[in-house]
Amino acid sequence: MSENLNKNISRKEFLRLSGVSALLGAGISKLTGANRDALAEGPQVEYELNKPENIVNSVCLQCNTGCGIKVKFIDGLAVKIDGNPYSPWTMWPHIPYKSSLADSSGIDGHICPKGQAGIQTLYDPYRIRKVLKRAGARGTRKWVSIPFEQAVKEIVEGGALFSNVAGEENRQVEGLKSIWRLRDPKVFK
Repeated sequence: MSENLNKNISRKEFLRLSGVSALLGAGISKLTGANRDALAEGPQVEYELNKPENIVNSVCLQCNTGCGIKVKFIDGLAVKIDGNPYSPWTMWPHIPYKSSLADSSGIDGHICPKGQAGIQTLYDPYRIRKVLKRAGARGTRKWVSIPFEQAVKEIVEGGALFSNVAGEENRQVEGLKSIWRLRDPKVFK
């Protein structure tokens, strides 16, 4: 066994193995090129996600950067998020703004993994879809769903918002209106 480990490769053997490796590498690269050419010449299948009617351009809100995104739909369900080619955040140089949506449908910009995870955020079964108001003592995880308009009114006006919670019947919550008010009306004109 130690004889095999100490055996040196001659220069002639090294050159022969190098030549064979180079030929194999060149042959394999030609095969992949041939496959690519064969696919290009084959029947063209229309890519469903590149149709302009299946694309909505929007803004990613997964972080505070606000990158331009292109959301792709199939049968009304969002299935893919790519970078918007009109946005300099996702493609540099971006395509001209005068380009039609049909022309831009096959061009995708780049978007980070957090942006691409927007699909998971959208369809997450634990995603909160309604405004929730605390209905029990803090930490009890009791919530009640309230209309959006009521939530805005309570946040702005304040008041006895937790009168139905034991121990907080008389607690008055300051609303944003009383915390921040227009100090100088002349500034607002």
